[in-house]
Amino acid sequence: MLDSMRKPFFVVSLIAIFLAVFVELGSMAVLGPHTSTSPFGVSPTGKAIPAMAFLDGLVFYATLIIGIALLIPERVQSKVQGIVTLIFSILLVLGCIVVIFADIALLILMVSLLMSVPFGTMVYLAVWSTFDVGGARAALSLLMTLKIVFAVCLVLAHQRFLQNKGYVLIIITSFVSNLIIAFLHGLVPGFLVSITDDIAAIIICILAIIWVVVYLIGGIVSVIKVIV
Repeated sequence: MLDSMRKPFFVVSLIAIFLAVFVELGSMAVLGPHTSTSPFGVSPTGKAIPAMAFLDGLVFYATLIIGIALLIPERVQSKVQGIVTLIFSILLVLGCIVVIFADIALLILMVSLLMSVPFGTMVYLAVWSTFDVGGARAALSLLMTLKIVFAVCLVLAHQRFLQNKGYVLIIITSFVSNLIIAFLHGLVPGFLVSITDDIAAIIICILAIIWVVVYLIGGIVSVIKVIV
């Protein structure tokens, strides 16, 4: 498959998913006012879009491995890939767990304050009612465009990518995560979006953990094969 791959399309797809991860990681700084953070150190721009970096980071990693196979002999790659995947997966699952616990704590705090009428509600409104829905919507539109470019160019590079069910499923999960955030942002009035955004971040991190475990198992199997 690698010999018959249309490499320019593959390179474009790799760049597109890299840019998607870059936008997700930088969304806090790009969307939010640089001088406006809450007393709790939480940006008013939310947590769901950056959380997608866990999931799309896996997509980028899988695509990068395919790209590396174009440059490095398979014998060398098979020995290194398992170890790298194992380390990458462990770091990513630890990151996801930390973020999930932080998001759950934040969700409990926001809901508790909102329900503590009147003073708690006033604190909540002062801190989290200014969620930048418009900026988040623009970022989600950009991310969806990049992901569509990625998927289309990947198919144009070689149609056999569609036969890799695991790869296709994680790409579909990435698209679904985009839709989950957009849906939850539009589900409630503006002053409640911070809560639904945090819920979206938790959901996406759980999806990422599921896929990280799949990668982790694959990495362990590859390492065992190399050792044996």
